[in-house]
Amino acid sequence: MKMSRYLNPTNDVSFKKLFGTEKHKPLLISFLNSALSLEGDRKIKEVTLLPKDQAPLIKETKKSVLDIKCTDERNIQYIVEMQNKSVPGFIKRTQFYLAHSYVSQFPEGAEYVELKPVILLAIANHVLFPEKEKVISYHKTLDTDTLEHNREDMSYVFIELSKFKKEEEELETVQDKWLYFFKNWGKTNEVPSKVQEKELIEAYHSMEEYNWSKAEREAYIQANMALTDEYDARRKEREKGVEEGLEKGRQKEKLEIAQKMLKRGRSIDEIAEDTGLSSEEIKTLS
Repeated sequence: MKMSRYLNPTNDVSFKKLFGTEKHKPLLISFLNSALSLEGDRKIKEVTLLPKDQAPLIKETKKSVLDIKCTDERNIQYIVEMQNKSVPGFIKRTQFYLAHSYVSQFPEGAEYVELKPVILLAIANHVLFPEKEKVISYHKTLDTDTLEHNREDMSYVFIELSKFKKEEEELETVQDKWLYFFKNWGKTNEVPSKVQEKELIEAYHSMEEYNWSKAEREAYIQANMALTDEYDARRKEREKGVEEGLEKGRQKEKLEIAQKMLKRGRSIDEIAEDTGLSSEEIKTLS
């Protein structure tokens, strides 16, 4: 199989190179506008990248968990996270991140009215909501009777890349093209003919390895290795869990057989020989 000329944009280092620099702010704006389906006056025109010193620390990651934070010309704050691995409680974690960012706006002596909306956008390389078919889902606080959106300050957008199925010839919108970029980088060797937007062309260009410094390439490799190590550790945990479950099942079956043998009057020594159980284990059944 022919190798892709592009590096993986979902890699942590790539993602920050793609969206986390002043040079690439137009790419971030294009992506946000497309992912959030913003049109007309609602479109983002400018963003300011924010430092991560307000990001919460999570014990399991040992580092800041927020990939990109920015605010637009209306002071709406955006948290953009790339989630490569499936982890327990991820949805709850996103709520924690968003709530933390919201209250972090509130310096001593401030008024509540000064708080600005925060939108968390998470891109996942795995399925988050098996019951949903759409690639992008939007989550807000609604009045359950009227479905009115009166509490507008905190909302979530989840992108599940594994659900995106369009092929190159089916790409129509800028949103399609960004999703295709993230999903199909590995089988792409040139900018798709339907991609005419300068921001997307630059996105592909920025993922070409020859445009990376030696330090950036090494950081990219380290990020890939760390992710592989995490996958291996989780796979081993799952395999261990499966084996432990099977062993418990086998033990339960032996005990059930031993119970039946006791009722039939078989001696403890005979049962131990036939089942492999210890005499002490069998005695607990009598």
